[in-house]
Amino acid sequence: MSSGQGAVKVIVLLAVILPVLSGPWAGRTIQTQQACQNTVLHLGCLPGEALDISFANYGHIGTKDCGWPMPPGGCRARNSLTIVQGMCQGKQQCHVSASDAVFGDPCLYVIKYLEVKYECKGSEEPCEPKEHTSIDDIWRSAGHNSTGRAEAELLDDQGLAEGWYRFVSEAGGEMPTACVPVNSCGTRFPVWMDGTVPTVNQTQDVTGCINQGGCCDNTVNLKVKNCSTFLVYKLSPLPAGFPSAYCAGDRAPCPEGQGSPNDGFYPGCTDIFPKLRGAPTLNYQAGQTESYFLCDFDGPTWSNITWVVEWLLDDTVILTEQMPGWVQTAYLDQADILLNTEVSCQVHGHFDGSNVTTVPDKSDPFYAGIVVGPQDLTVHEDGGPANFTVHSTIALNCDVMIVNNNGYLGRPDALLDQCSLSFGTGSWGINHTQTVTVWAIRDFQTDGDQYVQIDVIPSSADCDVTPSGNTQDVLVTTIDQDTSQAHASGDPHYITFDNRRYDWYGVGDFVLHRSKGRPFEVHSRVWRCWAVSCNCGVAVREGDDVITIDMCDGPFGHTAPAVRLKSQKEPAKGMRVTRSRSGRNFKVSLPSGAEVRTDTYSWGMNLHVKVPSDDFGKTEGLFGTFDHDGKNDFRTRDGTISDTNAFSSSWRIPAGQSLFDSLPDPADTAGQAMTSRYDGSVLCACTTNGPNCGDPNTVPTFRNDVDIDITDTLVQRRARGPRYLRSTRVPDKSTPAPFLVGANATWPTPSGITQENATWPTPSGITLENATAMCKEAAMTSTAFAACAMLSNVDVFSGVEDCVEDIKLTDNLAFLQQAAMLMEELCREEALKNVTLYDQKDENSTALPPAFVGSSLCPGRCSLRGQCVNATCHCDTGYTSSDCSVDMTRPPALVAVRHGRTCDVRSGVCDVIGVVGDGFLDSRSLRCHVERGSDAASGRQRSALPATAAFMSFREVECTVDQDVLIIDGNPDENTGIPVSNVTVAISNDGRLNSDMLQVTIYDSHCQECDETGVCRPKENACEIKGFCYSVNGSHPADNSRYCNPSVNRRGWTYRPDLEEQQPKYIVGIAVGTAVGTVVLVLAVAFVLKIKKQKRSVSPGSLKQDDVDKQTQAMP
Repeated sequence: MSSGQGAVKVIVLLAVILPVLSGPWAGRTIQTQQACQNTVLHLGCLPGEALDISFANYGHIGTKDCGWPMPPGGCRARNSLTIVQGMCQGKQQCHVSASDAVFGDPCLYVIKYLEVKYECKGSEEPCEPKEHTSIDDIWRSAGHNSTGRAEAELLDDQGLAEGWYRFVSEAGGEMPTACVPVNSCGTRFPVWMDGTVPTVNQTQDVTGCINQGGCCDNTVNLKVKNCSTFLVYKLSPLPAGFPSAYCAGDRAPCPEGQGSPNDGFYPGCTDIFPKLRGAPTLNYQAGQTESYFLCDFDGPTWSNITWVVEWLLDDTVILTEQMPGWVQTAYLDQADILLNTEVSCQVHGHFDGSNVTTVPDKSDPFYAGIVVGPQDLTVHEDGGPANFTVHSTIALNCDVMIVNNNGYLGRPDALLDQCSLSFGTGSWGINHTQTVTVWAIRDFQTDGDQYVQIDVIPSSADCDVTPSGNTQDVLVTTIDQDTSQAHASGDPHYITFDNRRYDWYGVGDFVLHRSKGRPFEVHSRVWRCWAVSCNCGVAVREGDDVITIDMCDGPFGHTAPAVRLKSQKEPAKGMRVTRSRSGRNFKVSLPSGAEVRTDTYSWGMNLHVKVPSDDFGKTEGLFGTFDHDGKNDFRTRDGTISDTNAFSSSWRIPAGQSLFDSLPDPADTAGQAMTSRYDGSVLCACTTNGPNCGDPNTVPTFRNDVDIDITDTLVQRRARGPRYLRSTRVPDKSTPAPFLVGANATWPTPSGITQENATWPTPSGITLENATAMCKEAAMTSTAFAACAMLSNVDVFSGVEDCVEDIKLTDNLAFLQQAAMLMEELCREEALKNVTLYDQKDENSTALPPAFVGSSLCPGRCSLRGQCVNATCHCDTGYTSSDCSVDMTRPPALVAVRHGRTCDVRSGVCDVIGVVGDGFLDSRSLRCHVERGSDAASGRQRSALPATAAFMSFREVECTVDQDVLIIDGNPDENTGIPVSNVTVAISNDGRLNSDMLQVTIYDSHCQECDETGVCRPKENACEIKGFCYSVNGSHPADNSRYCNPSVNRRGWTYRPDLEEQQPKYIVGIAVGTAVGTVVLVLAVAFVLKIKKQKRSVSPGSLKQDDVDKQTQAMP
């Protein structure tokens, strides 16, 4: 061979060897290789070397990061080493799939990995002790008959690793070379060697015969080497499917429990220790003061016997005791065990003076601890709960904690109905099973399916048994479900649940959203504003709760939002109504997790509706069909898909039939269940730091989104009903002012522009270019613009097109800031829902919505009168409130009184005056200044009335007059009433800078009639007597003979004709038996007779009113 050829071969050899030398199998030291689940682990040695596997584990014990979750304490597949040795032992290279298919699944829902430790060994020298494995098993003897052994007790070498072995038992060290009968060698089908033993230091290939009834029915290839004083055999795993094992030696061992002078082999086998008649039995006994285990066994009771009882926990001996032969029951105190372990006892005996004992007979194990099941649950965010049960097999006499620690992003994904269970003296065993209910949290976030481990842990401080560290747990899978939000803003512009946009300018009541799967719906009320229309009210129904937020009860620009709980039942648990500190924003939160929010202005309101995953594929109305398909959103009431006008018109509600005007039929039980999703029980995240209980719906918010809960106030106002000037009143008959639209409207439309004739430029000269620039600038000047621009799913100019259209139609800049408000709303929604944006300091902390977005969002953009710093408005000098909307240098500006400036005490709430205006501040200094006007007829002077101010919204302050304005009840013989009075109201934010005054006329309609301007006049068909009003035929409060007859006398009493004969009883004459008394009596009777004669001689029609008044005044 030439030198050139030699060089080429060297290069080729190096190219093969060098990668091996630098690979995972380089060197002769112990190597460790790992592979994550569902990958392949490659093992290999250099040419001439073979793999020697010393360790293998498939599972997860924390040494490799292959993903989450990892079980506490780790998990291992028990047969890992056997499987890997069977595949790789003695080979130069092998490849093992790290998968459940190969090893089984030792821990469900956990990402696992395969770890193998091995050594590459050189050429075989099997005679060296370290190069072969010793087998010491007397039952492999050809002289041992295994007939009658249970299948599980038979030897089986199908899992034997390939390699060199030496048999070292006293039965003999050589494989038999002649046929061995079936049921020999401790197995069913024995293997004998068909061949001869080689000479010293020689190795020879031989055949192993498997006797399945024909001596050599199957064969395996073997090697045998003569090591001078012993033989070694290279054995392979035997075929699977039947018990088969290699034979070694021919001496027959004595049966178990017998011995002999021949080292325990035949001949001469006799019993050498006492035997039990069956396995011991284990029982448990719980008492009031102590609990214990009993190990009962049955054997000879001879006096020369000693029984040895061993107590085991998880097969580890913890206590050993010796007892004389006649004692055959042992006791173990419960205090000596560990919880959640298997308790067992094993017994063996010996004759006194002998050290030979039988193999212990062992009882069945008794699991002493907590049993949980099932241990795998699945719950859906839009579904019902799942249950698992807990019971204890022993008396714990303590509480058991249920712990579900925070999961993904440091927050719980499931809630439980209880965080502890009590297991007292009598509360153990399967008959005292307790149930725990698990709910998936509706988090309204896109966070995927999550896994929650729930541990059941005893309270170690109180229990009668010590915890072992072995915990019972349940793995809960929470299935994520999508939610959505829709909007109706401006004049109004709609964005459906599937993000389809359209405009609709119709007025009236409409179905904004209705669920077809549960009793949940939202109605909107739309009125004319400028040349277009705006939302002025929203009504929400879920289950039996109906809430309205309505500012449609007066002329445009002169109303305020009124929040009412219209339903009469107790509100469902989880229903809340809140308002912002500025009083401009209201939110209705419902038990299902649904939300309805309003942003109110003087012209109307923007509406935002958020629905839970329950409504996916089950919605209808102006907000479309929530099914991720915007193409089918314009589905009309009859189910057809149409254009915008036909679609929107189909969802109009006939007058008087909406939730604003009538209550729906009560929801049935099934409907209530679908609405609330849970029964109102307190649900908790049961952490190691204690329970955190609340609503299973956790709609995310920013930390600075702090609202004022007004739910209890609404319930109290509804239960209290209208407040009146006096306690004895007729039932409330007041109703809200009617909602007027279209041809029936009596309020003027603020603009003459119509949609048809709107063009550029507008009448005031605004061009398309001007409008576009102003709308974009409104968005760009938002402090949230930069933060929102960083969110890929947010279009920062999404509201510009609507803003431009609003300016064109209204020739008004009132909607200018809507471009920024819509951008901020969509930005907020994305930041709260998309958990990939959340901030989390470390894996142990709770992730929070992105601060860079939340800190840039301030209420109402601070009304352009302040700076937004960390989500808080820092107002310019002279301005205040949470949104800087109030100018403290000016008093509030009053524009109207709710429901008009006249109030009839017989049918209205006249001691509560709702004042509508601008510039109100929710503060302790808010004051109502109320005065009652003077009255020339009665001589009453102008006077201040005590009143309490209540901030209702940014547009309304409610003044409650704490003193009667009118006096409508009383005895005209004793005092004077007040049937009508003018009251003036002014508001101040600081108690000093008062607004202009509004006048309210309060009157008693029994005798007064007043027009809307406050001008009043007496009624012709009623009486006013000393300031008290009486309707026709109304009686004197203390004298039924006198009544109101305005046709006779409108300012005095008239006697009832049928009671005239009884009139003298009112003239009391007292005869005292003296002359003076008699004269007085005669004169009194004469006077009365004269009066009666005058009355009969003059008809009522011929009397002048003055004469009537004089006569009436003369009456007693």
